[in-house]
Order: sequence, then C-alpha cells, then structure tokens
Amino acid sequence: MKQIAIVSDSHIPDRADKIPEKFWDKIEDADLTVHAGDYAREETFNALETYSNEFYGVKGNCDFFESDELEESHTFEVEDLKIGVYHGTGIAPRGHTPTLEKIASKDLGVDVLVNGHTHQVEIEKTEKSLLLNPGSCTGVGGGTARPSNPTMMMVEINEDLKVKVLELEDDQVLVAESREFDLEGIKKEEQ
Repeated sequence: MKQIAIVSDSHIPDRADKIPEKFWDKIEDADLTVHAGDYAREETFNALETYSNEFYGVKGNCDFFESDELEESHTFEVEDLKIGVYHGTGIAPRGHTPTLEKIASKDLGVDVLVNGHTHQVEIEKTEKSLLLNPGSCTGVGGGTARPSNPTMMMVEINEDLKVKVLELEDDQVLVAESREFDLEGIKKEEQ
C-alpha cells in the first residue's frame, strides 16, 4: 500500500504563517507528498522537499522564486497509476472541469490529475480522469474562495484508491469526506 499526502496553496508567509503541525505529521508519515503550487516562498518548497519521504511539486502563479526542480506540470507513476500535477493557472473559470480533464487526458496523459489554484476541495471522477484538488493546506482564501479551515488529502493506493479529505477544525484533524475508486476504472486503456 502507498500513502500519498496532497497539499496545495500554502501561500506562506504572504497569507499564512505555516502549514499546521498536524498536517506536517501526515506529510512526514506518507510515502510520497505532492504540492500543487503556490508555496509563495522558497523556504516552504525546501521544507516540503526535506521532510517528505519522496516529493513532487509544481509551480503556482504566486511562486516567484527560481528553482530548477519546479515546473508548470509534473507526471509520475505509483502502482502503475499515472499521476499528474498542475496548479491550474490560466484556467477560466478557475477549476473548470472540462479543461482540467483535457489537461489530464490529452496534455499530460495521466489517470489522476492533482490541481490547486481554487483553494476549494474537489474530488471529481470524469469519463477520462480522476481530478483531485486538496484545497488550501493553510485555509487561506484566494480568487473567489473565502478563507476556511485548512484542508489536505490523503490517498491510499492498494487494491483500490481511497481519497480522504482531512480538515483541521479546532486543532483536530477530521475526515471531511472519503471516497473509494476501483483502480481499473481509473487507469487509462493502453492504446
């Protein structure tokens, strides 16, 4: 079984002071961590790279620091599942499902697309892809999203794929939503 911690839109220190400690515990325990952009400062990116067992992240529209390791999109495989990461910059309206599905299936050729930018949690199974947006791990607002409780996702890949949305409320980590997907129903047909 593989556990993936998914976070996005931290915006540190411009809009938030830090990623909550209880989320750091989840990040450090996960096999792999994904950040879908808008760290805001290089120190946040470096900390995630340092404290994650394995780390993949992409550049967001508020990431003005230079890093050779930070690209607009990134793809990788876990348990034969093709996963892509893309912040969501330039998509209008923000989080537009058909555009994200096109990016996943045509542009990146992945089964699962992790995205951010909207600061709103979304788990969307389309005809061609599974779209995952963890919301903001610090709970900051942005675009049309108002500030809210910090959120992140934990994904478990075993015989199936389980997605849990974790929300920090009153210093307690709660499972706000949980969904399960059949792996074969997510994987792309080989052409």
